[in-house]
Amino acid sequence: MIRVALDAIGGDSGPRVAFECAINVISNHSNIEIQFFYHQSFSIPTNLLRALTSGQRNRLTLISCADLYSANDEVSRALFRRTDTSLYQALLSLKNKQSDVVVTFGNTGIMVALARYILGLLKPKLYPTLIRELSLKPLRCLTDLGANVHCAPQMLLGFSELAAAYVEELSNEKANVGLLNVGLEASKGSDVVRETNDLLSSMNWPHYSGYAEGYELFQGSKNVIICDGMVGNAVLKASEGLFHFLMKKLNDQGVMDSALMSFYQTERRHGACLVGVRGNLVKGHGESDVKAMIGAVEYAVKIAQAQLSEKIAQRLM
Repeated sequence: MIRVALDAIGGDSGPRVAFECAINVISNHSNIEIQFFYHQSFSIPTNLLRALTSGQRNRLTLISCADLYSANDEVSRALFRRTDTSLYQALLSLKNKQSDVVVTFGNTGIMVALARYILGLLKPKLYPTLIRELSLKPLRCLTDLGANVHCAPQMLLGFSELAAAYVEELSNEKANVGLLNVGLEASKGSDVVRETNDLLSSMNWPHYSGYAEGYELFQGSKNVIICDGMVGNAVLKASEGLFHFLMKKLNDQGVMDSALMSFYQTERRHGACLVGVRGNLVKGHGESDVKAMIGAVEYAVKIAQAQLSEKIAQRLM
């Protein structure tokens, strides 16, 4: 049984959508328990609860919290004193081994700060990074996606280790790292990028294949693409935006087929994994609807089943 701590506060659609997600997951997956952390202002929809069997209701725990973080809250030490928010309590549940993975759709900066504070780092000075799977077969990942905006070369080097361990733990493939740059020539890129290239080139592991250009996010042999969080977040959202734009155009012209729509729905139902803290943590998109939230929870269950955080910690010892 995988125990998911679901932070219902923070997504743009509100806690009711998160509750519908929880009901759906409990109804359709007999191997999942959900701890539903919500703000006390939210009224639990009893009609949705009644749709569950008694056995299913036993796998759903409702936990009311007296405080909540808003989208405008800044990252500061004051956050750590607000211990009765849904995200704080969800992370505390993970730290105390009362859950196996946390799923949240809230503020990324607050999530990273609290995860570092409550869960701790896998290794000192190894900054956690958000990893997104760009494809499943073969597994291909992009990192960082916004957990760290200003990145020194040593941070980017750490991202390569965490992402390489992620790929090798969740697939049968060897990590092949590329550093995102504006070209393949040695003279291209910022001082930080060029210094990171030198550091990666001197490593025995993971395998490093040099600079990667933008098209290599989706094709080629490099299955781990490294960049700072500003670039990664912009690249990911631009790619998603273009994908959604093209899908709408095709649909408007009546040329959408079922296979393409299925691919579209599968690709958008996901989340990103925060790797580098002592626990499994998935960040879903703030604009997630019910289907996207369900996808993020199912992804989180996969992460928990693989004992990802523990396995990566062992690799880095």
